[in-house]
Amino acid sequence: MAGEPSPLASAAQMRHGPAMSKRFRVLTAVGPDRPGLVKEISAAIHRAQANLEDSRMAVLGGEFAMLVLFSGSGEVLERAQQEGQAAAARLGLDVHFRDTSSPSGGAAMLAYELRVTGFDQPGIVEGVTTVLAHRNVNVASLETSVVNQPLSGTPAFLLEAILQVPSGVAISELRRDLQRVADEQNLDLALEAKT
Repeated sequence: MAGEPSPLASAAQMRHGPAMSKRFRVLTAVGPDRPGLVKEISAAIHRAQANLEDSRMAVLGGEFAMLVLFSGSGEVLERAQQEGQAAAARLGLDVHFRDTSSPSGGAAMLAYELRVTGFDQPGIVEGVTTVLAHRNVNVASLETSVVNQPLSGTPAFLLEAILQVPSGVAISELRRDLQRVADEQNLDLALEAKT
């Protein structure tokens, strides 16, 4: 019937309040790795009726690290933070919370994927990110790893990144600058539009 809220809108408002009050918070947590950590933190967020929007998680050495973006009304975020702190204390995680803005919006950016491979050596990440910073390119995500080549056992470096390139940046010039760094360090480099 006209003028009545839809059932979907009503359910969202019960969980998060009016659309205008939807807020965002980031949880960061680090601690000794073990099974069940993701389940416990995600359950804490769910119990508070917050929405888990985005996350990144990794094991580095023996440590587990996570970044989680969640949303809800102010009251829901406070409950989620309390639940998250309690879960982190039980699990032996160092945890931090920070309010943040909506993940959408901002200047016009073009998404690109960057892949760099070669023999492992100091300075690869610094060289690549210096070029990106000089061109005001935002690093949306970046992962690096060192793996031994199957036949030789030689350590090989791999960098994979998602970049947010301002629409005013000439991709040919960015590619040229990155290729200069790759040539100086004898690396293979690929920069492609993200599909």
